Amino acid sequence: MTDTIRIASRFNGPVASGNGGYSAGLAAQLLGKGAAEATLRAAIPLEQTLRAHATDTGLDIMTDDAATRILVMSLKPARLEAPRVKSPGLVAAEVAAATFRSADEHVLPTCFVCGPARAAGDGMRIFPDWLKDPAGVDNPNMFPIVAAPWTPTPDLADATGRIAPEFLWAALDCPGAFAVDKEPIVLGRMSAQILERPRPDRPIIAIAWSAGHERRKHFAGTALFSDAGDLLAFSEQTWIQIDQHAHMKEV
Repeated sequence: MTDTIRIASRFNGPVASGNGGYSAGLAAQLLGKGAAEATLRAAIPLEQTLRAHATDTGLDIMTDDAATRILVMSLKPARLEAPRVKSPGLVAAEVAAATFRSADEHVLPTCFVCGPARAAGDGMRIFPDWLKDPAGVDNPNMFPIVAAPWTPTPDLADATGRIAPEFLWAALDCPGAFAVDKEPIVLGRMSAQILERPRPDRPIIAIAWSAGHERRKHFAGTALFSDAGDLLAFSEQTWIQIDQHAHMKEV
């Protein structure tokens, strides 16, 4: 069994490699429906054919040159429990995002998901920052979270008219890094469950929270809510803190 995917240059995280959440979400569709776990093994090449190879537990995604084949990520089905979190609401998310860092302060300003240097309609422009407590807006969760609003553009919908799964994975990805709040870090592993794929042009609230750490590993949870407060999707993540010039290592 083999299938291929290709990460277009538009969907970068770091300048020269794919956004981890987007890439994992695209590859996870080769497993079929349901929650999936993706372990990132190497930087994700852009504009190259990546081939899925069946394993005993799921799929390995590899570069397609047999002479220099590189394992990019491994995927398998997962079981996740929905987090006990609530949406802080759209107003609170907007207030949080208003203090997001500038392009000059951002480590990856051209990231497809969270890069402030990406124009509206090009990048997703999800800008999570710590939830504030303005008058009349309370945090319904009993722990610190980052939050941001996101209004998906029509080009992110698939043939059904609903937001394609890879963009929901992408929206779940970057907020976790801001909740971990350590630099530099790379996404090492992400498990995600999509409950509902809404149509674009309605605001979505993205939130994330730290779930502890173990030496260089930092854990986070993220969730997406409709503007009515319904849970749409959620993830569990492992981020790896690295030296400034280190290469990504396996989790």
